[in-house]
Amino acid sequence: MLTCSFCGLEAQSVSALLAGPGVNICDQCIEVSVRTIKTRDALEQQHPTKGQRTATSDDDENLLHQAAASSALVDKSRTRLQSQVKELRRRGIGWSAIGAALGVSQDVAQQRFE
Repeated sequence: MLTCSFCGLEAQSVSALLAGPGVNICDQCIEVSVRTIKTRDALEQQHPTKGQRTATSDDDENLLHQAAASSALVDKSRTRLQSQVKELRRRGIGWSAIGAALGVSQDVAQQRFE
């Protein structure tokens, strides 16, 4: 079974999995990588003097990379939750039960996912 070498997701759990010699990467990890590169580029534009990195700038860059990864995880979780709610509705589960499971009112659940 092919899995992403970075996040461990199986091939059938992702939209795409690029397989290479000894390493595989899923589309979601590629998205995080692109965000990381864009973050690095934005930081370099903000602080164009290369070679004068400080502990603070390294900490800032690490925190930005962590924020990018967290954002990708939130996006993935949101998509998964949307699919789960859609399946529950397809099975005839009411908004009151879905709201209770999510810790929100029936109205909030319906507004959020309809």
